Amino acid sequence: MIMLLALTACIFLGVAAYNLTCAFVDVPTSKTSKAMLLSRKQQGVKTEKLFDVYVTRIAARLERFVKLDKLKRDKLQSVLNIAGINLSPEVYVLKAWVKAVLLALTAVAAGLIMPLFIPILIGLAVAIWFSTYYAAFDFVKKRKKIMEAEIPRFALTIAQSLENDRDVLRILTSYRRVAGKDFGMELDQAIADMKTGNYENALIRFESRIGSTLLSDVIRGLIGTLRGDDQRMYFKMICFDMRQIEQNNLKKEAAKRPRKIQKYSMFMLFCIILIYLVVLSTEVIGSLGVFFG
Repeated sequence: MIMLLALTACIFLGVAAYNLTCAFVDVPTSKTSKAMLLSRKQQGVKTEKLFDVYVTRIAARLERFVKLDKLKRDKLQSVLNIAGINLSPEVYVLKAWVKAVLLALTAVAAGLIMPLFIPILIGLAVAIWFSTYYAAFDFVKKRKKIMEAEIPRFALTIAQSLENDRDVLRILTSYRRVAGKDFGMELDQAIADMKTGNYENALIRFESRIGSTLLSDVIRGLIGTLRGDDQRMYFKMICFDMRQIEQNNLKKEAAKRPRKIQKYSMFMLFCIILIYLVVLSTEVIGSLGVFFG
């Protein structure tokens, strides 16, 4: 009975604290938030959970109390721009902290009922902080890896096109038809920048947005082409180097999974041995039947 009363008190305390917090930070009502999310969905915008809307609003209210180092802020802002997250670096950092603190407060409430839950929920709060804060970094890392896998094909296409054409804009526009989704989006922006401004500056911005050393080599060759240099041999050389890098990456990926390969190899060996044993046993039994018959 006492445990039930304590649980009921914790639930009412949590609801009261939630409503009080919503009143202080001016969080929209549930109906308003759902209407906003429905509108975003109808416009084709990526859906967002209602809990994230509340957390983001709370983080925005606390933004003025947080000051980030300029270098860290610029780096985080660049990551958020690439990831397409329309939040300031301060709000993004606070969003991770708000989620972790809310879960930690739940641990305190749960401790009144079952103290064993406290270390579990505290550990979960730390995990939530890491997953929320590094989500944008992980997205950018995966996106960069996908685009870097396409750069050797991009360089090879440029090398082949330079045999007959040195119009960089036309070469990029032609490749855009076969480009992947992520690389194509960046290429669209680069093409738009080239059409409305300086070609070299557009290519440099294209390079800085992706931040790949492989793309830097390609951009260097394209800038040389814009300046009138014959870059055919240069692109042949970087295509050869990129092919070597691809082969080394494949070897590294294969080296990461030796246990898995070894497990299946042993399984295949066992099957082969079993087949030979079955055949051998059948022949021996047949021979014995003939011998004793």
